[in-house]
Amino acid sequence: MPNVYALRNIPPEVSAYGMAKYSRSNSPLRDSLLELSEEKAANFLDTFYFSYGHASIADLAHIPLAIEDISLFAAMTLVDEPLWDGQERSTRYQNFDNAPYYRPTSPPEGYDEAIRELFALYRGLYDICFQALRDRYPKPPTMKGGAYDRTIKARAFDVARYALPLATLTSVGQITSARVLENQVSRLLGSPHQEIRDMAWHMKEAVTEKAPFSLDRSVEETPVAPTLIKYASPSPYKADLRSIVRDIAEDILPRSTSGSEIPPAVDLTLAGEDPITDAIAMALYDVRPMSFRTIRHYVQDLDKGTRDDIVATLFADRGPHDDWPRFMRNGSLYFDLTMDVGSFRDFNRHRRLTKVVPELALASGFEHPSMLKDLVPTFPYQQRLDAYYAKLGTIDPTMVPYLLPLAHARRALFVMDLAEACYLIELRSRSAGHFSYRTLAWEMYRALEQRMPGIAKHIRVTPPSEFDPFER
Repeated sequence: MPNVYALRNIPPEVSAYGMAKYSRSNSPLRDSLLELSEEKAANFLDTFYFSYGHASIADLAHIPLAIEDISLFAAMTLVDEPLWDGQERSTRYQNFDNAPYYRPTSPPEGYDEAIRELFALYRGLYDICFQALRDRYPKPPTMKGGAYDRTIKARAFDVARYALPLATLTSVGQITSARVLENQVSRLLGSPHQEIRDMAWHMKEAVTEKAPFSLDRSVEETPVAPTLIKYASPSPYKADLRSIVRDIAEDILPRSTSGSEIPPAVDLTLAGEDPITDAIAMALYDVRPMSFRTIRHYVQDLDKGTRDDIVATLFADRGPHDDWPRFMRNGSLYFDLTMDVGSFRDFNRHRRLTKVVPELALASGFEHPSMLKDLVPTFPYQQRLDAYYAKLGTIDPTMVPYLLPLAHARRALFVMDLAEACYLIELRSRSAGHFSYRTLAWEMYRALEQRMPGIAKHIRVTPPSEFDPFER
């Protein structure tokens, strides 16, 4: 008969040590935990995790973290981590009017003015859409006034968020294993942006040096993971890989600008016969503003010797503790998506897939919210953002990402299997969702229906035309 029991009030590293002992001892877990101390756990982990390379031990220690007062831009980078679980302040349900924003020590000229301009547009969009929504969708007799107001406000925020600058401060709560956290901190420490590097150092310090927040004030708290991520540091290989891939792109791809190829919102490509070809194409997608389909066409034309040389170049400097790059995680469906950053943040939370996400580029432009076109077609949204973007060209390029609104367009390659594609389409097409990603999910469905109608007919997709404004 199985013996099953839950655990609580066990420090993450002690819990990891106790479970790891299953591979070295036949003792029950409770006996192992009773004989353990945090000092013993640290000694064990130093030996088996660091010296012998048993990284799976760190999968057994799960650590909750609160990362607060970071920019939307930093949060977007933070959550772009496989096997990540967490939540962020919602731009759909919270008012960010005049919210605090990330301000570098020496902001470039025009930085604060640009932020104020976007917040003014945010207020204008919210006010006009809130009233237009009330006029179009009067309160149902059976709905309470408070619930009605909250619902209409949320729909108005769906439009207003297009103007939020990525410098706006937000908060994120996450729960990851120590191994994921170590990889995450290492990745973030290699960022070219000071805010993100500072955030990573604070994350590392929070679990290795500082006592955690605890509801049980009677217990003297010690750091939750003083051992497992203490060696997290920037990876030179990860930092240099983008430069290496850029050089490869210069050799094998034609020069292209972001404006030379107007992408569809969704372009579905199936996996090729050669996974190495797909992996090289995924790597190049990260650095060249061309569609995945076009890039793979060029890579497929290379002879095997050239492809082998490229692979050798990509992995020549990979260190003993460096993970395989994401472009090696091949799937079966390649969705090349173009969307506003607001929708990307929602799609970015899906975990059971692989992503290649190029850096934000000013030349990509911005999206015009369809709900605004429908509700208030006379609002000068296009003119105001056109004028705003024209000013951004004069600002320090390293600061520009913070000044981009959530309306900004970006491309991303999402690689997933059929099950994840069907799940994502069903979830994101629902009436309660944001109209932008609902449209994207619908286009994904149509692309899949065209290529695999026998599968698509089983997807419980909700067409954009089916809309209940009071469903949340």
